[in-house]
This record gives sequence, C-alpha cells and structure tokens, in this order.
Amino acid sequence: MTEALTIASEDRDFAEWHGGRTHAAVWAFDLDPPEVRGMIAAAHRCLSHLLLPRYARQPHVTVAFAGLMAPDDFDDARLDADLSLLRGLMAGPVTLTATGWASFPMAPYLRVDADWPHEARAALNISRPLAAETYQPHVTVGLYDTVVPIRDAVGLLDGLPFGGAWTLSHLSLLRYEAADIAGPLEIVGRLDLTTGEFC
Repeated sequence: MTEALTIASEDRDFAEWHGGRTHAAVWAFDLDPPEVRGMIAAAHRCLSHLLLPRYARQPHVTVAFAGLMAPDDFDDARLDADLSLLRGLMAGPVTLTATGWASFPMAPYLRVDADWPHEARAALNISRPLAAETYQPHVTVGLYDTVVPIRDAVGLLDGLPFGGAWTLSHLSLLRYEAADIAGPLEIVGRLDLTTGEFC
C-alpha cells in the first residue's frame, strides 16, 4: 500500500477557480477564544518547517462552503435559501469538543466533534453536488508547503496538549478574498441558533 503523503500548497491566486469573483463564503463557527489560539499556535510551531509561512485565517470550524460571491453564485436568494434550511435544524447552542490532532493531505488540524455540524452540512449540500462527501469538523493549523508522509507530520504533534469544549450560540457566514488562499476571514452575518435572527 502506498504511504499517504502531504500535498504542498501554492501561495498564489487560483484565478482558474474563482473566475474573477472577488470573494468566497463559508458557513462556520467562530472558534477563536484564547485557549484555542494557543493550541493552534503551539501546533503551528511544531510544524512550522512543513507549512506555508503565512496563514492568516482566524480559528474557525467550517460547516459548509457557501459559494463564490457574485450574481448566480452566493447571492441574496441563496442566502435566504440557506437560512431557511438552517433555521429548520436549529435546536439552540451547539457544543464543539476538541478530540485530538490529525491531518488532511493539505493541512494539519485540531479535530472537534459535534453532531449538529454534520446535519447542517448535509442539508446545505443537497444543492451543492461538488461538496466533499466526507466531513470532519476541525480547526486548521496551516497549509503544507512540502511533501512528507502524513504520519510523520502528525507524529510531530504527539503529546501536544489539546482539550476543551465550547458552547456556541451563533453560526457565522464568513467571507474571504478568493485570490488569497491563506487570507483572513470577515464576518458577513451571524445566525442566532436560538432565535433564528441573522444580522
């Protein structure tokens, strides 16, 4: 069996993906308390020689890709449709629990567990056939810029502390510049998971 390897990212503008549209959006939980920032920073230090030097995205847990933001992509009609789906699933605040360190081919991450993000993603992705079929809620540490065995990368995180559970009352619609694979996130709006208000 071939050993699984990391994939080296390119810090460039993937214009062939965004087609000139300026922003992309995701539905995500802001997970940015000091203890999470500390854990992610510690993991980044352990793996810094394997990662792109720059990763400016705030700690967050993506639920679903919302789309590129332009007419006929993620527009007001799409937002209204997403909100209708999400409001139908709401059951109050959601608790995310840290469960360990792991890695995708392109990025190491802090794994978090909760049932509701899976339900919300499934509902949102009914009309998004290109969405990945598998889903693991997580907080990204950074993006790889070299090719090494994934088990070696994860091994560098062995023994690194993790832990915590966070109860979150809002799901955010976040956007980022489509031309920047590692740029910061901006809040477009937040859905109150108790009242259904979006503002």
